[in-house]
Amino acid sequence: MDHSILLEGKLTDETGKMTLNVNQTIEINISADKARSQVNQFIHLEISTQMHAGPPMLVVNPEGTSFWRVPVHLTLPTYGDVGRVGFLHVNPQTGDIDTSPVVMTSLTQAADVLARRFASPTAHTI
Repeated sequence: MDHSILLEGKLTDETGKMTLNVNQTIEINISADKARSQVNQFIHLEISTQMHAGPPMLVVNPEGTSFWRVPVHLTLPTYGDVGRVGFLHVNPQTGDIDTSPVVMTSLTQAADVLARRFASPTAHTI
């Protein structure tokens, strides 16, 4: 399976050629597929069975830390997958999922807003 790596850092307003040197050793004990599976299990047990995990992206930042960024999508019975409501981050060494109150509130609020959009009488199509 093909997976992406996102290099996190400062944005630049410059254009043209850019030299990028990445020299980091990252220990990956939790694969992308395992991270996705863990997020699916967590959200089904702790949040909603109407959510599912998307394909993870490995995020590497200049401080040397890394994590799997796993998108979380909302699915509605009548419409199917209606969109991403946020991300959960999984430590690639330990498998720990960031379930801080801020992250959890953000996910549930975004899911509620998206679900209401489809439940309104004026909702048509995705």
